Amino acid sequence: MSPGAETRGLGADGTGANAHEPEIDRAGVDAHRPIVQRSLADMSGVTATDSAGTPWAGRRFLSNPHTNDDGRMPEPLRAVLAQFHRGEVDQDEVVREFARSRLLVPLLTELGDGGAVVGAHGLAIDKSQELSIVTVTGPEGRRALPTFSSVESMARWNRNARPVPSDGVRVALAAASDGTELVVLDPRSDTEFVVRRPALWAIGQSREWQVPWRSELVRSAFERSIERELAVLAVSLMPGDPQARLQAPELIARLQLIAGLTRGELDAVTERLARRWATDDAIAEGVDSLAVQLVTAGLDDSESGSAEWDGSEFWGEGLVQ
Repeated sequence: MSPGAETRGLGADGTGANAHEPEIDRAGVDAHRPIVQRSLADMSGVTATDSAGTPWAGRRFLSNPHTNDDGRMPEPLRAVLAQFHRGEVDQDEVVREFARSRLLVPLLTELGDGGAVVGAHGLAIDKSQELSIVTVTGPEGRRALPTFSSVESMARWNRNARPVPSDGVRVALAAASDGTELVVLDPRSDTEFVVRRPALWAIGQSREWQVPWRSELVRSAFERSIERELAVLAVSLMPGDPQARLQAPELIARLQLIAGLTRGELDAVTERLARRWATDDAIAEGVDSLAVQLVTAGLDDSESGSAEWDGSEFWGEGLVQ
């Protein structure tokens, strides 16, 4: 081995210290070691806090049931929607599966309370941004919460939306707490389905929901409402929006009337019925919206009239014989 190799890293005094390196104060390091050790102990102890100063102690973290979710529509929901569109099941079957399905709630970025400032080049610069749950306005002017069965259907609606997984019960509770009475599943998709107020309330309360045209409670309430009306011979109920796309009122009440009513007599009958329906809990809570068909006995459907009622008032043109 060469002499240079033998002495590499040795100081002039041959002690092994590098002449170009500063001398280390071993006593100073030893003096600070207890402080470092205490700091590490504090960080790992039960008194540690998060960035807001809230202690970690006592917190419990729940497991995420959606860690293996691939973002596709849950198969049971896909199956029941296909059955519904083939006319094999009614809306209450879809609502039942909706309540227990994994759904995706969209979050969109919006400007925070900080507003925006104008930069040096005249461009607006966001001072803060927030992620917010979105509501939209439906065709009737009512607020609706869009919800999605898959990442694909959400991207079709808005590519900037961020999906947050939830279940149908939590979605219903969130809508109710915000005063939103409609939830639209997969808007702009073939699987679009509207869950209306009575169904949302039932989901949030973990109750079974039945479509109003087959509900014994709702049917009995309508039959009671006409008992004192000699001009009304019968009432029958049928779906007004059978595809559940918010294209018409939820329910149609078909009133069969005696012939020969004047305009004034017809108006008086419908006004009395509207007041009774609005104050009957079975109807007010069990029916989201209502269209009324007025049919005179002995006439066919082409000679009938119709009107609509939203739970608070009755309007539209009626039939006058």
